[in-house]
Amino acid sequence: MEESLLQILSRYVSPKAAESLVRRAAGEEPPRTPEAWARVIEETLWPELARLLPFREMPPELRDLVRELKRLTPPEPEAREGPEGEEGLPEVVDLEDPAARQALAGRLARLEGVVGVAVAAGGGREERFAGEPVPLDPVHLLLQRQGYGVFYALLEGKVVALRPLARGYVALVARKESNLGQLLQALKRLVAPAEVGE
Repeated sequence: MEESLLQILSRYVSPKAAESLVRRAAGEEPPRTPEAWARVIEETLWPELARLLPFREMPPELRDLVRELKRLTPPEPEAREGPEGEEGLPEVVDLEDPAARQALAGRLARLEGVVGVAVAAGGGREERFAGEPVPLDPVHLLLQRQGYGVFYALLEGKVVALRPLARGYVALVARKESNLGQLLQALKRLVAPAEVGE
């Protein structure tokens, strides 16, 4: 992958400059997957190249390489946490139980790209935010009137996803480049004890 990239860049800059560009873009730990290389090219290397040379858009060879790298990326498994693919199974969560709220918030906060979690119930709430908390109660109350199942939106450059559960809700705030499918899957599998007759 790196070799192909260097060959393409050498058409526009010297081989030494191409190597330097790739080394700077890749950082200290070079990407290990085609997807990671595609991301490095799009997010770091291309802006740097556009700054150095009078390009209006990404050169076709570079664009083709990015497309090829993305094609080589295996589809993300829909859901797999444990060896048995447990993540696809429903997870019963009692939001009225403080320990359950805390455990759920802690687990969801570790999902890739997540910068905030709110687990709210009639009897209390658990919040984890990397910065300023996002006021999610008004959004939930507004959507509740429309009987929503799962809601997501892009808000101030971040993805906000909410799922009503029993008398409360679970919400995630993540960076906009996060895997939205994975975040929604994590929310959709949550069920209240009443839904399974517990």
